[in-house]
Amino acid sequence: MWTIVKKINAYLHPILHSYSEIIFLRHYLTGLLLFALTFINPQQGTAGLIAIISAFGFAKFMGFHTEFLRSGYYTYNALLVGLSVGNLFDITWVSIGFIAITAIFTFIVTLSLTNVFQRLLGLPVLSIPFVIVSSLIYLAASHYSNIYIDHFAPHPETFIVFADILPVWVPGFFKCMGSILFMPQVLAGLCIFLLLLFRSRILAILAVMGYLLGATIQGTFIGSFEEAYRDAAGFNYILIAMAIGGIFNIPSLRSYILAMVGVALATVFTKSMDVFWSQFGIPVFTLPFNIITLSMIYVLSLLNYPLRPVVYKSTPERTLEYFFASRLRYANATTMYLPFLDYWTVWQGFNGQWTHQGVWQYAYDFVKTDADGKTYRGDGKLLADYYAFQKYVCSPVRGYVVFTASTFPDNSIGSVDKLNNWGNYVVIHDERGFFVSLCHLSQYHVYVKAGDWVEPYQVIGLSGNSGYSPQPHIHMQYHATSYLNSATLSFCFASLLSKGVNHAHLIPEEKQVVCPAYVHHFYHQVTNFTLDQQLTYQVSHRGKVIKVITFKTKMALDGTFYLEHNGSRLYFGQSETRFYFYHLDGDDLYLGLLYQALPSMPLNYIPEHVWEDYVPQSYITSGLSKVLAQLYLSIRGDRLDKNAIYHFSQDDTVVGYIKSRFSQDSVQTSITLDPFVKFSAFSVGDYQFSIRR
Repeated sequence: MWTIVKKINAYLHPILHSYSEIIFLRHYLTGLLLFALTFINPQQGTAGLIAIISAFGFAKFMGFHTEFLRSGYYTYNALLVGLSVGNLFDITWVSIGFIAITAIFTFIVTLSLTNVFQRLLGLPVLSIPFVIVSSLIYLAASHYSNIYIDHFAPHPETFIVFADILPVWVPGFFKCMGSILFMPQVLAGLCIFLLLLFRSRILAILAVMGYLLGATIQGTFIGSFEEAYRDAAGFNYILIAMAIGGIFNIPSLRSYILAMVGVALATVFTKSMDVFWSQFGIPVFTLPFNIITLSMIYVLSLLNYPLRPVVYKSTPERTLEYFFASRLRYANATTMYLPFLDYWTVWQGFNGQWTHQGVWQYAYDFVKTDADGKTYRGDGKLLADYYAFQKYVCSPVRGYVVFTASTFPDNSIGSVDKLNNWGNYVVIHDERGFFVSLCHLSQYHVYVKAGDWVEPYQVIGLSGNSGYSPQPHIHMQYHATSYLNSATLSFCFASLLSKGVNHAHLIPEEKQVVCPAYVHHFYHQVTNFTLDQQLTYQVSHRGKVIKVITFKTKMALDGTFYLEHNGSRLYFGQSETRFYFYHLDGDDLYLGLLYQALPSMPLNYIPEHVWEDYVPQSYITSGLSKVLAQLYLSIRGDRLDKNAIYHFSQDDTVVGYIKSRFSQDSVQTSITLDPFVKFSAFSVGDYQFSIRR
């Protein structure tokens, strides 16, 4: 029985997601409510359902995986076509066949245009397939007298008794909201807006702002605000504002301004398209929305607009959190490992005061120091007095050696070799396509040759004082070509210890002491899940057992692993020397609690070191505090900082503390590691989880 239910859900989710995608959301229940709403007009609702079932069924028949269709992105255009056809034709056996044919055609057009748009322009297809197919249908509609509609569903406006006494823009706004589902009615629009408001305050605010600005500008141009506010084509302003301000750009003040610019541009375009299209008896549909939105997105991509989302989540609030959390949690530059095995000190960093200037600014010099910060013992007149002299130098990347030099002598203290600036060196071709240089190595102590393959932390030579080097040190730089004098590129170091903190990535400062953090196999095994592995927990809340749950390990189409529970997915993986729970797709409470217990963990045990991370505000706050936190984040996301700190209380136990910036809420966490069952127990606040073996 449970297997049958799971199969039904596997089909229902993509279908219902198609409904919610129309208003830029991806949510099962939102789609279900929108589905029900379309049956205000039973004929229209039925036509939409036939269309989405036809498109989805054809996709499955063609061999498309359910996972590929899960988001509803490839089928919502077919749904829109079905809803538009429901305004034209009676539901008969003949029209059912017609709807199925047009829905399948729309799905084919969607796939074709998606491929073209993404490959050539890097743009989403939006609702262009719907505009194309619906325009063709409307052109041909007058010839389909056998299925043409001869009566309309009752108009439900009588249910909104205050519509006539409200300011004209209020019912006008709701009618435009309803027009998104081809129902220009106050009741339908009110319901859609309430759904939007419940799921995303950002989209709801943008919808109101876009409509008011667009209709007001249009009213100014035509000389009648009442006519402009009653124009149902104003739904294009709503869609443009939501798309530019909250979906295809990260919500921010800058994105909101761009959204309003797009709305202003659309006021002229919408009216001109309406005049032209009306000659052929075709509604303007969403053509203004598509052209303005795609044009703005394309221009912003040419300008490398920094607030462009890489991953789209179920709401703008979630996308916003994920975007800024990723900036905090992951490296925003190429990562490399440290080129040594123990503690060294940064002598000169990026844009350093001596030689790291101009096109060569992205480089590091490392020396070894004692407790007093000195780089040598005694009077420092001999090379052997320097702590850095002839110490191991390691490869910071995985790749193959392209050039080496090892015959230049080590300078005596007080002299430098101005003719051979780099001294003895090793140039490594990073497998990611760039080059790393390690310079000033000791004479005859280069242990690799051109063509050798090297791994991170593999010893390649000894540090020295050759070339333009006033004292023994390691010089390291990153560049696009194998030529040593070529311009350097920015990078950061991965998996290192400094100042009592275990960093996933860091650009260390001058005089900062750093050390590599190595992988311990125990922690690698603990976080290495196998496909279909199940974790079954007994859940207690404030000491009372409330239920038993099971997390199951699955793999997405892109090879990413995730834990699944109740349709939600918690993605995870190992990156360099750290384990991450990347993000939660869905609203499952228990997966969210597991994320809080261990959002990340270094794969090594350093008792005295801590590590920081970020837990989204939506996980630790609720109600008004959550709403305010998300709105604040959309305005001042650049001020976001890490809000959680973790450490090993024992070698198999991690404890943490999460503090909300926007309320007095704080959470204490604990998780126990086990090499066989992974997480044998964990607790978050008042919730406790214990594994059932």
